[in-house]
Amino acid sequence: MSTWTLIRRNLGRNRLRTILTTLAIAFSIFLVCAVMTLPSVRNTILERSANGLRLVTHHKYGVSFDGLPLAYVQQIRTLPHVTNVTHLTWFGGIYTEPKDFFPSYAVDTDTIGAVLNDFHFDPALLEEFKKRRDSALVGERTMRKFGWKIGDEVTLRDSPWFNLSLNFKIIGEIPPDSAMAATIFLFPRTYFEEALKPYAAFGATGEITMMMLMVDKPENVPGVITAIDDKFRNAATPTVTETQYSFIATYLSSFDSIIRIVMLVGFLVVAAIVLIAANTAAMSVRERIGEVAVLKTIGFRRRIVFTLLLSEALFIAGLGGALGAGPAYFILNAGKGSWSPFLGPLAMFIMPVSVMIQALFLSVLVGMLAGVLPSRGAARLNVATALRQLA
Repeated sequence: MSTWTLIRRNLGRNRLRTILTTLAIAFSIFLVCAVMTLPSVRNTILERSANGLRLVTHHKYGVSFDGLPLAYVQQIRTLPHVTNVTHLTWFGGIYTEPKDFFPSYAVDTDTIGAVLNDFHFDPALLEEFKKRRDSALVGERTMRKFGWKIGDEVTLRDSPWFNLSLNFKIIGEIPPDSAMAATIFLFPRTYFEEALKPYAAFGATGEITMMMLMVDKPENVPGVITAIDDKFRNAATPTVTETQYSFIATYLSSFDSIIRIVMLVGFLVVAAIVLIAANTAAMSVRERIGEVAVLKTIGFRRRIVFTLLLSEALFIAGLGGALGAGPAYFILNAGKGSWSPFLGPLAMFIMPVSVMIQALFLSVLVGMLAGVLPSRGAARLNVATALRQLA
């Protein structure tokens, strides 16, 4: 009888335990793959959202600190190497419940299409957007989330701007070509200004949240950043200008601590699985003391007994690793395919091959840690002692 035959028959001795242990390892390895892929979500968002020639200008102390004067837009527009400028003003209205959050902005209908060119607006739709004062363009994911359709009339209420509530008619859907476009809600700035007129005495009008501008060439980006911030350095409202990549990366960095906690939990799950697998291996060896004694009596050396028992643990761990890492690779990379819009946030996961290889090595390590001590103990077992334990 070959060594492989012995291993295979021993694995089939308690099939339910073997299957459950294998599935436990597979599930934990799947979780580890998902956790190790989390940092790639941030990179995917940056790659899909950021344009190397697009800059963002906001208040020096942050977007949430205060707005910028609308008059800044025209001043920046005249700077050398600036090809287009648009502005966005945070509205922050609620549709139904506060938990149903999505970004809503009042925008300049004349320039939004040229600056956010990666949104791939339909030119005819943009023309309609300019003409209709209460029109709204909505990201594909937000449309799906609330079951909205083109032509629907919706109300956003309780805006931080004097608790404004505005009614909109959805005239179009923004293609989900970038992470930013998928959830955004845009409407004309003129409509917003009209709603703020009763509050003009409080200085409500003439303020924007941020500007977005395009630069003609990559080599001119640093110069334009310096020129803008120098221009308003001593103004009552100083600015900070940064690339869109840097702007989004700063925002996403607030989630780094959460990602680290999730990764820690993932690795604790693996540690728990190691202990479960080790306990399973120890139980298996304990049940087979008589068999080990017989094998050693008929001439099986200590090294062969150790190899047989350890191979069983490695086989279960390796099979579990393959069953966990393989599906994880295909599921988490499904966002690369043409059906990615149907995956929602899962489309942001891109699992590199290196993560799959690391997960397979990790599963083998689990097998080693779980199998070495019980196998070593059984291999060193004295035949007389083993037989006395059975008596």
